[in-house]
Amino acid sequence: MKINRMEVSFWLHNSKQRGFAQIYCRISVKGERADIGSTGITIHRDHWDPLTSTIKGADPTAHFKNEQLTTIRLQLMALFNDLFRRKAPITAGKIKRLYRKGGNDIAFITAFELYLKEVKANPDVTDETWTVYDTARKKVVDFLIIEKALDMPLEDFDAAWLKKFRRWMKSIPVGDKVGHADSYIHKHATTIKQVTRWAKINHLAGDNPLEGLKLPQVNYDDPIYLTEAEFVRLKNHRFTNPHLQAVADVFIIYCRTGFHFGDLKDFVKRYRTALRRGIDGEVWLIKDRIKTEVTARVPQFAEVADIVAKYGGWEHLPLKSNKTMNLQLKVIAAELGLHPDLSTKAGRKTFTDWCFNTLGLTTDAVKVMLGRKSAIGLEVYGRPDERRVIAELRESKTYQQELRKAS
Repeated sequence: MKINRMEVSFWLHNSKQRGFAQIYCRISVKGERADIGSTGITIHRDHWDPLTSTIKGADPTAHFKNEQLTTIRLQLMALFNDLFRRKAPITAGKIKRLYRKGGNDIAFITAFELYLKEVKANPDVTDETWTVYDTARKKVVDFLIIEKALDMPLEDFDAAWLKKFRRWMKSIPVGDKVGHADSYIHKHATTIKQVTRWAKINHLAGDNPLEGLKLPQVNYDDPIYLTEAEFVRLKNHRFTNPHLQAVADVFIIYCRTGFHFGDLKDFVKRYRTALRRGIDGEVWLIKDRIKTEVTARVPQFAEVADIVAKYGGWEHLPLKSNKTMNLQLKVIAAELGLHPDLSTKAGRKTFTDWCFNTLGLTTDAVKVMLGRKSAIGLEVYGRPDERRVIAELRESKTYQQELRKAS
């Protein structure tokens, strides 16, 4: 429904002085009322004209006081007209808030920055999480600059704008491709919803424009990982370039620990306390994940022990920046005929696939090794497929009996 009018009314509120009253103001938009409050004007009750909502001439200062009432009416109408002109959402509460704040509504980006400032000061939030939120802010800034709406009030960033932002994220260049993955866009949209909710809770906005909005279900792309045959080919290959060999060796560790880039780097710093004997008497890699602080518990598999021994210890591993790793993994992929988008993230996905479909581990066991409290979103990294089904059928006594009967 299009809103094209607002009613401004004045009424009398009893004063402590007998026979006198204060003039109060109220606005109404589409049936919603909001009390603006006292105008600061006190008159004798007999001097008020309820039909015209003006002060009668019997009051010696009637002309001046009526001008004050007219000014208030014009200021409120100016706020209404400005919102109407910008095709912004209009509510009585919003106009009241703008009037009391002198017509200034907090910009979405300003609220985002204040939110990040509070997140930064929270000792329970990791630096990695803050970086994820700040990346979302930067994307929003880029989007609003293109839309020429960098000063957009927070309350105007509604479901339609979020939908527009999501479409924009699907259309921008990302490396040699176009558009971000649905899961990446969903994370940014979730962060945006957190900001608008926070702004309302902290009284920076009277309304949360995204309240009650449900984001579309994420369509996860098939994870990029090395099959068991590809992993063996990588492990056995000897590169003539020592830098590529070093990258391949470190990538093997990613593939057999399931660590993110930051977690492997952090583990190397803490290996003296993070490398422990498990209850089975074997060596385990046990550390809290940087992003979630959930403990990951991974047995030290033979491939990891071999690489660490090759370089003379964890502290001597040839770790490189994530950017360098990913660039050189592309070269390795080209040389060995692997997926062209190979990256350090593929190491965690290779590990997950290996656990599910080669080792036949349960989801609960995989969660423990990946350092996850929930299986929600686990399909981003890997999922059981027909290999797991085949393996379980081989272990099924009932199925084997049926096969013997059939033969």
